[in-house]
Amino acid sequence: MISSISFAIVTLCVIGYVQSHSWIACSDYTEKNGGNWDPNRCRGFPRDSRNYAPKNSFGLDRGFDHKPGNGGDVCKTRYSASSYSSEYPKAIYYPGQQVVIVHPMKNHGADRCTNAHIPDFGNAIYRGVNAMDRSGTLAHFKANLVSDLGRSPVGQPSLMSIYPKPGYQNAPNFCDDTDKSMGTYSFNIPGNIAPGEYTFVWRWSFNGPQDHYSTCFEVIIAPNKASRDQQLQSRGVSDLSVACGGTVSNNGAGSTVGCTPGATAPPGPSTVAPTTTRSTTTTTPRTTTRRTTTPPQTPGFGQRRVPMKAYQLSGEISLGPAVSTVTRRFVSVHFDCSVEASFWNARLLRSHNHENSRKKRHSAIHYDLVQEQSGHVASGKIYFTATYSEACDIISNPPIATITMEE
Repeated sequence: MISSISFAIVTLCVIGYVQSHSWIACSDYTEKNGGNWDPNRCRGFPRDSRNYAPKNSFGLDRGFDHKPGNGGDVCKTRYSASSYSSEYPKAIYYPGQQVVIVHPMKNHGADRCTNAHIPDFGNAIYRGVNAMDRSGTLAHFKANLVSDLGRSPVGQPSLMSIYPKPGYQNAPNFCDDTDKSMGTYSFNIPGNIAPGEYTFVWRWSFNGPQDHYSTCFEVIIAPNKASRDQQLQSRGVSDLSVACGGTVSNNGAGSTVGCTPGATAPPGPSTVAPTTTRSTTTTTPRTTTRRTTTPPQTPGFGQRRVPMKAYQLSGEISLGPAVSTVTRRFVSVHFDCSVEASFWNARLLRSHNHENSRKKRHSAIHYDLVQEQSGHVASGKIYFTATYSEACDIISNPPIATITMEE
C-alpha cells in the first residue's frame, strides 16, 4: 500500500548549493527582534568571522557551521592572534546587560512559506572560565550556563507566523529569503559574572536533542556600562544603545540594567522554562496572511518549462485512517536523491543506502519507521523534513512512502 506524500518546497533553485545549517554571525547586535541584517549594527563578532562569515556577505556558506558531537571541540577554529581585528572585534558586555546575537536562518523556520513542523530542540549560551579555556567539549562548557535561549513552537500552525518567537526561529522576515534571512536571540548576562575575558559558546539542537551545532565567540566583560561604553568609544563606536526590558528568548523578563539608574540584574544564569508564546513591551506581534498563487498554465508558443530542483522538503505522509484493531503501523520511506531526513509521529527503526531500482542510482536512501503510540496511529499522518545533499529534481525523483505492515 503506497501512501501519498504532501510536501512544501522550501528552496527551489537551478544552481547553487546549500550545505550548512547555521552559525552565529554577530555577537553584539543593536536591534532586538529585527528583520533585516545591517552590518553597521554589529559591534562584536565570533571567532574568525573574517574568514568564514564576512559581514557584507550575510548567510553565505563558507563552511562556518560546526557539529561538535558529544566529544568533539565546540569551536570551529583554534583561537589565535588573528582571530579578531579592528574590523571584526570581540564583543564587550557588562554584568546584567541584555544582549542580542544574530544568525542566518538557512531555511530552518516554520512560517507560511514552509510548515509548522520545522524542528527546534533547544538553544543555549555557555561560557568558559575567565581567561583560561579557549576550547573544549560541549560537556565542559555546559558547566557554566549563561542563559537558556528557549525553543521555538513546533507543530502549532496558529503560532508559526507570530513574532517575536522563543528559540531559533525568531525571524520576522523569514519568508522574504528563507536561506539568508536574519534570526535573532536576546538574553541577559548574569549580574554576578566577574570582569575579564571569556569564551562563550552558542549551542543549537536542530533535528533532535543530540543534533548540536555550535559557534565560539570571545567576550570582554567590563565592570559596568560606563566602562563598556568607554571601551566601545575607543574603537570609534558611537551607538552605545542596549536592549531594554520586554522579554528575552526564553520568555523571561529582559534586563533593564544600564537603561535606567539603579536597575539591578539577577545574579545567575537565565533558565526560565520556555513556553510556546511570548510577548514584548518593545515589539508588536507580527501576523502574516497566506499568499495565493495562480495555478500553473500549460506552456504555449514561445514558452518553455525549466527544471525546478529542491534542497529541502517538508510536509506530511498521509497514511489514511487505521482500523480500530491496529496498534502499530510499519512504514518505509524512499528517497532517490541523497538526503538527511527527520520524522515526527513515528519512531525511526533504521536508515540505509539502497541502490535506486528505478534509476540505478546508488544514492537512494530508505527510512524504516513504526507508529506505535495510539495518538500517532489514530492521526493517520507522519510529518517529515528532508535536506538534500545536492539539488534534487523531485518531479523526476519523488519520495515514496509505503505501509509495509500493520499489527
